[in-house]
Amino acid sequence: MSQEGAVSASAASLEELARWPEEMCRRELQSVLPRLLSMFEHSDDWSEHIQILKITVQMFLPHMNHMTLEQTLFSQMLPKTVKLFDNMMYELTNQARELSSQNLEIQATLRNILQTMVQVLGALTGCVQHVCATQESILLEHIHSLPSSVIHVVKSTFVHCKSQTFFRLFSRRPIPFKSS
Repeated sequence: MSQEGAVSASAASLEELARWPEEMCRRELQSVLPRLLSMFEHSDDWSEHIQILKITVQMFLPHMNHMTLEQTLFSQMLPKTVKLFDNMMYELTNQARELSSQNLEIQATLRNILQTMVQVLGALTGCVQHVCATQESILLEHIHSLPSSVIHVVKSTFVHCKSQTFFRLFSRRPIPFKSS
């Protein structure tokens, strides 16, 4: 094995992992995935969660056995991903209540939360696309956390948007938000 192949996830930063070639991801999957899952589980930082989730989905998911996706990945990452999304939704709702056209700090915070939520949606989309692109039949029991997580996120988003629209209609106070 080359010196590059001997690099473990604990020694390699997430930035280094993001630069690994496809073949190295495939070859090191069994040693790196448990470490990524542990990092994901023990992290309290939204941006680190998203970075680990994106690396896992984009670089390692394509090399995983379809029969064990639920056991090896989905059941371990998706519940915390849904909780992260719910926390972001809560924070978004609370921050939006304080929003005014003069409060640039809250506008920036809202923009950052929304961008992070889009990244979560992108990772979930990557999981769905991977499963849908599979030529083999996949039993629901092998991916059951995925549909429930996706449905939860979509429902939460629509409920939030509906309640915010309702709130704006009857509060007579527009919620200004400038795009960058």
